[in-house]
Amino acid sequence: MSQVKKVLIHESKAISAGTILTYNVPSFNTIDDIILEFLDSGAAATKANVLAGVGKIALNINGEQVVNLPIARLYDIYASLGQEVTQNITNAIGLNIGRYLFKSPDVEDFFAYGCANIQTIQVQVYLNATVTGLTDCQVSTIRRATNQPLGSYIKAINYPQTMNTTGISTVDTLPRDSNEAYLSIMAHNGGGVITGGECVVNGNSVYDPISQALDDYIVNARGLAAVSGVFNYSFSDGAIKQILPMQGVTELRLKTTFGTAPTNGNYDLVAVSIRNVPDTMLKAVAA
Repeated sequence: MSQVKKVLIHESKAISAGTILTYNVPSFNTIDDIILEFLDSGAAATKANVLAGVGKIALNINGEQVVNLPIARLYDIYASLGQEVTQNITNAIGLNIGRYLFKSPDVEDFFAYGCANIQTIQVQVYLNATVTGLTDCQVSTIRRATNQPLGSYIKAINYPQTMNTTGISTVDTLPRDSNEAYLSIMAHNGGGVITGGECVVNGNSVYDPISQALDDYIVNARGLAAVSGVFNYSFSDGAIKQILPMQGVTELRLKTTFGTAPTNGNYDLVAVSIRNVPDTMLKAVAA
C-alpha cells in the first residue's frame, strides 16, 4: 500500500527578541518529522543568524519532553549524521533527527509519531535577547496517511554539566529508564578542549579511556561524521542491533577529560535515545 509523504505547512509566527514562540501542531495521521523554517522577510535566513538569534528548542508530546536542547546542539546532531543527511542544513531544520542514525528507511519510518493516541504536540522556540536577520519562524510537518499509536520514538535532550577545571568530568546521573536505549551521547567542549572519554556500564567498559582522535575515527568508521568540539559516545552504526539498552542498568558513567576547561565553567551533554524500545530491537540485541 502506497504511503505518500505529504509536506504540510501549519503556522508561521513573527519573531521578536527575548520571547518564546509556542506552536500547537495538529495531531493526525503519522508524523515523520516536524520542521522549523527560519525566514528573513520571506527569504531564507542564514545559519549564522539562526545560531545567533535562537536559544533553545523544545518539543513536547502529550506533555512529555521529547526534544529539549540549544539549537546549536541540534545542528551538531545533524552534522554528526554525515552522509546520512547529505544536504547542507541551513535555515530549515527538523526535530525528529535521531531516526536518521539508522541506515534502513524502514527502520527510520518506524520512529515516527503515530497520532492515534496523541492529544497534544507543542513546539517552543526560545529567542535570544538580540536577534538579527530573523523575522518569522514557520512550522511544517511530513506526514503519512496511516493511523497508529505513538509507540517508540526518538528523544534528544540536553543535560547541562558544570566543569570549572581541567581533568575528568564524571557524569553518572543520566536517566537509566528500562524503557529507553541510548544511540548517542554527545559531549560538547563548551569552548574548552576535550582530549578523551570513557564510558562504563554496570562496571564494564563500553568505551575504554580513548583519545578524541580515536573517537573521531570510530565515529567516521561507522558512517557518521566527527563534529569539531564534540566527543561522541556513539553506540550505533546504523544497524537495528546497535543500541545501548538500559534494562537492568544501575550504573551509566561517563568520564570526559578536558585538557582545557570550558569557557564559562559548563558544557552540554546531549543524549539521543529511544523511548519505548521495541521488543524486536531488544530481542535482536539479546540474540
